[in-house]
Amino acid sequence: MSAFIAKFYELIIYCLLVLLVAIAVWGGWQKYKRTQAEYRVLNAEIICQGKIDKKLKPYLDAEKQGQKNANEAAKNYEQQKEVERSKTETITREVQKIVERPIYIHTNCFDDDGVSAVNAAGNSGKP
Repeated sequence: MSAFIAKFYELIIYCLLVLLVAIAVWGGWQKYKRTQAEYRVLNAEIICQGKIDKKLKPYLDAEKQGQKNANEAAKNYEQQKEVERSKTETITREVQKIVERPIYIHTNCFDDDGVSAVNAAGNSGKP
C-alpha cells in the first residue's frame, strides 16, 4: 500500500509540474501577443505622426516665414520711426533755440537762421 501511495503522490507531483509548465507557457504566449500588439500600435502611431508632420510642414513653414516677415517689417518700422523722431527732434530743438532768443520772444519775426530752419522743415514735407 505504501508503494501505491508513493506512486499516487508522484503522479500528483508530475501533474502539478505539467500544470505549472502549461501556465508558464500560456503566460509567456500572452506576454508575446501583448508585446506584438503594443509594437504594432507604436509602429502605427509613428507612421501616422510622420504623415501628419508631412502634411503640416507647408503650413508650419508658411507660419515661420510669416513670422520672419512680421519681424522684418517691425524692425523696418522701428528704424524708420527712429529716423523720423530724430528729424523731428532736431527741427524742434533748432526752432526752440531760435524762438527763445529774447529779441524774438514777443514778435512774429525770424532771423536768417530761423527762416532757414522753417524752410527746411517745410521742404522736407515732414514736421
